[in-house]
Amino acid sequence: MIQDWHVEKAGKWESFWKDEAHDPSAPYLLTKCIEISGQKRSELELDIVTEESIKIMLDGRHIVTLLALPRELRELAVGFLVCEGVLKGIEDIHSISVQEDTVYCESTLDNSELELWTEVRSSGCIGIKSSWEGIEPVTSGVRMEKEVLLNAIEQIKEKGKIWRRTGGTHSSLICTREGDIVSFCEDVSRACSVDKAAGSALLSGKNLSYCALVTTGRLSGGMVAKAARAGIPIVVSKAAPLSSGVALSKMVGMTLVAFVRNPNLYVYSGQGRII
Repeated sequence: MIQDWHVEKAGKWESFWKDEAHDPSAPYLLTKCIEISGQKRSELELDIVTEESIKIMLDGRHIVTLLALPRELRELAVGFLVCEGVLKGIEDIHSISVQEDTVYCESTLDNSELELWTEVRSSGCIGIKSSWEGIEPVTSGVRMEKEVLLNAIEQIKEKGKIWRRTGGTHSSLICTREGDIVSFCEDVSRACSVDKAAGSALLSGKNLSYCALVTTGRLSGGMVAKAARAGIPIVVSKAAPLSSGVALSKMVGMTLVAFVRNPNLYVYSGQGRII
């Protein structure tokens, strides 16, 4: 038996995918496999997500190579550079161009600043807390209703077409306090999905101090640090927080919300921002 739709295993989305046209440019491949269920063997044809090595260059220097979906590469580069603290903001970027698997960025940075960052990263001596140095306190007074965050999680399920088709991606979105979706991105890496969502929002000129980051990934210190450097005051996930994420969110005054599953959510810090 050949089963064409991976999503049939997900129940609720079956009718949606049967009505949706296949996107030949989407980053997944149709692959045969054998399902063994009890004593029964069935031949299936399922979609698997693809990944590629993407290089980010800044002012002629190789900054990082990331395994990511080969799309939204400008957004990935902008988000990574800002969320990892290489640049203070999008205003530090002079130009961006994409050539095949490489993103070339030119900045207004002084060469000495870039050299210091690359030396620290290449040393391999960055501890969890030392990597938080330089993260400024989050002072945003924005407040969001609980229902906005619950709806954002539902929006992730609705918009996550690659995840529904392959089960192989994480999703992240940025929304306003009114619940409007500013950006949405999927990637094989939870970190890259955050970078892309943040980069997309920054490229659109959005003020992220009045927004929330909503994601499917665990909230580690690294994930929370990305949001903090981008100036996002509220971080939300349907998954679990880690101790490093909770510690950093308290240290810089962010709001951390996890295990969001209607009608419940758990607020680990900054509860005053949740109405």
